[in-house]
Amino acid sequence: MKQHEFLGRASKGRFCINGVDVFKYPWHSFGECAVVLEPDTKKPYAFSSYSVTSGDKEIRFFAGKFDDDEWAFYDFE
Repeated sequence: MKQHEFLGRASKGRFCINGVDVFKYPWHSFGECAVVLEPDTKKPYAFSSYSVTSGDKEIRFFAGKFDDDEWAFYDFE
């Protein structure tokens, strides 16, 4: 299983990846999913892949919600 880097959590609808607040743009799913581990408990979750476009910059990431209803983000690469 590939280990995707945990980027962080967001509970207030704001989260930046590479300087782009991903909540300010529409998310486009592109059909991939990954099993990621919650960093504290190591519990596995299946998260979907998304991209956002800001100007000429495309940001790809995996995202989903943990049991505490917070969004969690992982790198796509």
